[in-house]
Amino acid sequence: MEEKGKYHPLNEEQWIRLNEVLERITSHLPDSEAPFIWNMYNDTRGVAERQPCTCGSSGRYWGESIQHLRSWVKERK
Repeated sequence: MEEKGKYHPLNEEQWIRLNEVLERITSHLPDSEAPFIWNMYNDTRGVAERQPCTCGSSGRYWGESIQHLRSWVKERK
């Protein structure tokens, strides 16, 4: 059986970028990073949910995604 890497299901390039993006995000998610963040959120949970809009009414979903990803990264450092 193949051993899964430390960052599975991400590869090293995605891992590095995810860390860099999360470090830059404070109270505002740049629209340009939204697709990447949502894809990483889905990938790390093994789901395929549709990306919400980046308007204020979807802030709860984006907050959950950032919180999840920060915890996920912290567990692997």
